Amino acid sequence: MPRKARLTKEQFSEICEQIADGMSLTRICNENAKYPSWKTVLRHVQDTDEAYQEYRKARALQAEVLRDQIIDIIEMPLPEDPKLAMAEVQRRRLEVDQKDKYVRQLAPLGVRNKVEDSADSKVSGTITLKWDDGSQ
Repeated sequence: MPRKARLTKEQFSEICEQIADGMSLTRICNENAKYPSWKTVLRHVQDTDEAYQEYRKARALQAEVLRDQIIDIIEMPLPEDPKLAMAEVQRRRLEVDQKDKYVRQLAPLGVRNKVEDSADSKVSGTITLKWDDGSQ
């Protein structure tokens, strides 16, 4: 007898949309009673290839949102007080570094999430070096 689905396609699509908008999976599931737990969502992602692909696309889009948030953080004006400004710079640096690291983990292949788009995939080929010592 097949198991009852704990997560519908509609629910999963809504969750992926919210992830793409920049929200965390745990917040989405914990703050909305109509969704199952985040553990159930992750199990669904592990069990289904189609769900995995949709989830990866949502995470790649989330990385783009986080990149925009990094730019917004950097461009915000600083407080007038020099001591507060220095403290704010340090706080922002921590936040930006954390988000940047997360972005690199979320979407190492870029927004399209395709291997052929990554910089590493374009660095390939063969180099042949040959020396002629002049002796015959």
